[in-house]
Amino acid sequence: MLETIQIVVDGSPMDMLVATPPGDGPRPGILLSHYQHGLGPFTRRNAERLAAEGYVVVAPDHYHHTPNEPDLKLRKQGLIDTRLIADMIAATNYLRRHPRTVPERTAIMGHCMGGRQTLLGAATIPDFRCAIDCYGGGVLRAQGPGPTVFERLAGIKCPVAGFFGINDANPPPEDVRKVEAELKRLGIETDFHIYEGTGHAFMDPDQTRYVETSALDAWTRILAFLNRHLSAPS
Repeated sequence: MLETIQIVVDGSPMDMLVATPPGDGPRPGILLSHYQHGLGPFTRRNAERLAAEGYVVVAPDHYHHTPNEPDLKLRKQGLIDTRLIADMIAATNYLRRHPRTVPERTAIMGHCMGGRQTLLGAATIPDFRCAIDCYGGGVLRAQGPGPTVFERLAGIKCPVAGFFGINDANPPPEDVRKVEAELKRLGIETDFHIYEGTGHAFMDPDQTRYVETSALDAWTRILAFLNRHLSAPS
């Protein structure tokens, strides 16, 4: 089941997609951070897909700070890191308190700018079992005051998987390899994949940049990674 609920963060109403799996028993949970088009079709499909695999999924709308701004570039200007962290804390609290969620078995995941938010959330919110970054760019810079996401990586205490395209410019492969090397230096388990013949947004079938073979392989690995880290007690 997929529904939209609303909570308030820093005095601002924030919509969230909530997808629950079939059945009645408690299940692991996933905080899903959206791509640049917010809670659009791609995010909705991903939430439903993960719920069908047996996960409770919560996806917060980070654009709630600029609700009436039609220009995407201007909407993105409201996405400063302190706000993103507050959004993800509130959404994670909701996820872990959800009656269908096993609170100690949660993960964080996102595509495009949601991949960057995945690393930001994993670095600042404790107790995620694992994190999955799908072609998140901008990790080497901060949005607003404070450290970059790269400078925050030491806060991550869980395994991180990453899925990227060799032809992507944001993030370019050299940035991906720098992040992977830093995570390994910090002693964090990594599972990174850079696909040949693949660029940005390769997992979104609505995009002309969609690469089916890379997307299918990434989803197979993502589901195995989630199962490995969320299915058993810590």
